[in-house]
Amino acid sequence: MNLIFFDLEGPLSPQDNAYELMKLFPQGGSIFEVISRYDDLLALENREDYEPGDTLALIVPFLICHGVSEGDIARLAQRATLVDGAAELIASLSSSGWKVFCISTSYEQYARHIAQRVGISPENLACTRFPLDRYLSLARKEDLALVEGIEHEIIKMKPGDDESMKMRFDRF
Repeated sequence: MNLIFFDLEGPLSPQDNAYELMKLFPQGGSIFEVISRYDDLLALENREDYEPGDTLALIVPFLICHGVSEGDIARLAQRATLVDGAAELIASLSSSGWKVFCISTSYEQYARHIAQRVGISPENLACTRFPLDRYLSLARKEDLALVEGIEHEIIKMKPGDDESMKMRFDRF
């Protein structure tokens, strides 16, 4: 049996799911860009126990603070653009005897919808489990206030000021 594995963002959908999620609230896109840069800085310094691409974890407090839900993620996936020909390619591979898989760091609510839209079965999908609605229910006012404060600081940050960004986020 022939096996083939696809990433989700890029080969199947051109959309950056985390970036699009952050844009669901005011200035979320700008906040994402700063957080993504911080992720890059941590990766470049080879920080112990840090994995490049942990942006998905770093944005969670902001999603919670703005009440983004699992339903919002699913709706974003339903509207997401697919790469031209992706569904046809998956169908062709499957009908030719290939077992098609998708491996992605994307949140499960997003990845499931995209995989389904291109014809990859749920059992052939590996993605990031993300019980966001549960996290939303656990959020305390004082936690949200802390995130709001950091958010205001991020909005004021100047692009390219890597040192101050690192100093501030290392304390968060």
